[in-house]
Amino acid sequence: MGGVAGPKQGGRLSALSVLFAVALALGGCGTMQGSDSGVRPAQPAQAGPSGLHAISFSDLPGWAADNQGAALLSFKRSCARILKLGAADPLDRKTGSGGIYGEAGDWQPACRSALDTDPAAARAFFERWFTPVRFPSETRADALFTGYYEPVMRGSLTRHGAYQTPILRPPRGFAEARRAGVVFPTRAQIEAGDYDADRQSIVWLDNPVDAFFLHVQGSGRVTLENGETVRLAFAGKTGRPYTSIGKVLIDRGAIAREDVSMQTIRAWLEAHPDQAKGVMDMNESYIFFRRLDGVSADLGPVGAGRVHLTPGRSIAVDRSYHPLGSLFYLATSYPTPGGDKPLDHLMVAQDTGSAILGLQRADIFFGSGDRAGWVAGHMKSHGELFALVPKDLAP
Repeated sequence: MGGVAGPKQGGRLSALSVLFAVALALGGCGTMQGSDSGVRPAQPAQAGPSGLHAISFSDLPGWAADNQGAALLSFKRSCARILKLGAADPLDRKTGSGGIYGEAGDWQPACRSALDTDPAAARAFFERWFTPVRFPSETRADALFTGYYEPVMRGSLTRHGAYQTPILRPPRGFAEARRAGVVFPTRAQIEAGDYDADRQSIVWLDNPVDAFFLHVQGSGRVTLENGETVRLAFAGKTGRPYTSIGKVLIDRGAIAREDVSMQTIRAWLEAHPDQAKGVMDMNESYIFFRRLDGVSADLGPVGAGRVHLTPGRSIAVDRSYHPLGSLFYLATSYPTPGGDKPLDHLMVAQDTGSAILGLQRADIFFGSGDRAGWVAGHMKSHGELFALVPKDLAP
């Protein structure tokens, strides 16, 4: 059984020299947003209120009852990437160096210890290497936690019969064009034929609504006619603005604000096929995918952090504030058919999304299939997000 090695004593003073700006801009009313590897450039941390402070693990709701071993397995996946970075490199280039999260070198000793730690010793490991940090009180009222999942759809490798909706790979030279600031076509223009779907398609789906929600979630599994499964992962986005069609339907009076969820949006689209395309086209953003081959069915999709996601332990965050690979404790609730239940879990930032904007904003990955989709679609909870940072970085 792996032991738990402690951090070196002494070390430098806290690296906390600036605080996060309070600039929460939540994305409409969507309850689920997909992964997105090409988020906007990081915003520099700004001076702010002095409400960021260290707390004890006993202050975290439900810490003693949580299964930290599950979070440790997820953290180890991120550590494999962190250990390849230079000590002075930022944990995440989108977030930048310094501040509360320091540099990769601040995390690498804990990561090396994590790789040799047994899940049964996970709680002791986290308590020895990390300190919980509470964000400024004025950010907590704006906390919002949603969910996403990996949908399972029907598809074909060829276009025929009902299989008329293509899932496209990026066009040649896509990455270079994005860096050069090329303006790409809108969703409506792409679906009208701006790209050669017969040449760029990975698979063809039998339901355009499924394709739309695949774009929102950012990954998926497609069951072919012969029973085989094709795994799809995010490969890029056009850079066109993301629009929550849930908000569009609310503004039109089609769905009451209190009733909006992935399920009610889908039901409306499928009940109004004559209007569905026009509504979906309101979201100009278009996602390209890549095929994942040789991946175990037991593994989750690959997030923006380039590691497989873990149900209930991986979250998408706003990389302007939080780097991929960092640790968080989430105190909130999640929906069940019988009512909301507490969700107090240690989680790892391993993904991001176009609508995940704000300091106290997280999107929880709930897994694959219809059951995970039900929870993700109804998840829209408040609560509090805490950071866990290496002890030498604690304020």
